[in-house]
Amino acid sequence: MIWRAQVGHAWTTKTYDDSEFEEPAPFAPERMKPLSDGAHEGRVNPRGIPCLYGSNIRETAVAEVRPWVGALVSLARMKVNRPLRLVNCGGDPEIEHEIWFERPSPEEREEIVWRAIGRALSNPASPDPSVAEYAPTQVLAEHFRQLGYDGVLFRSSLGPGLNVALFDIEAAGVVDVSLVPVLGVKYAVGKEDSFHVKKHFKRIK
Repeated sequence: MIWRAQVGHAWTTKTYDDSEFEEPAPFAPERMKPLSDGAHEGRVNPRGIPCLYGSNIRETAVAEVRPWVGALVSLARMKVNRPLRLVNCGGDPEIEHEIWFERPSPEEREEIVWRAIGRALSNPASPDPSVAEYAPTQVLAEHFRQLGYDGVLFRSSLGPGLNVALFDIEAAGVVDVSLVPVLGVKYAVGKEDSFHVKKHFKRIK
């Protein structure tokens, strides 16, 4: 099962005591898939080429769309409709930094490369569209696609479980869509860097 989230909702008309009113409703199933001709740039796809992103854990799928506290998120439960060949770049979540004091064996070097690919896919990039941080992973993903693979598995930096990126947006269908509220967002802040502020004084005559 794949979970896919999008910030936002539709509206539905309700009737109560002969009065009509509108209330939020989840997006329609077709709205939960990327546009075939207007896709945004992502870890795996360049702008304009759609790719279906999701997660095997619902909370992680929601976290990946960067919602704010109080936001309403449309959350789709999706099911894969055919056998898929996926490149597993999940790696070992316990290994974050690697230091080698001697030349690794060929097998170890291969594992190091795959872990580096997994970290590159997991790291969130800048929201600035002018910064092409996704270019290296997009090149790798295109190579996997040309080799006949259907997508890529990688870990999320925002939650547990695995994310998936499917090259064919029709490889999975929507089972149902629900509307969920975001009750809280948690940030972990690292140690501050020490810096000095240079003050400028204006001499008063």
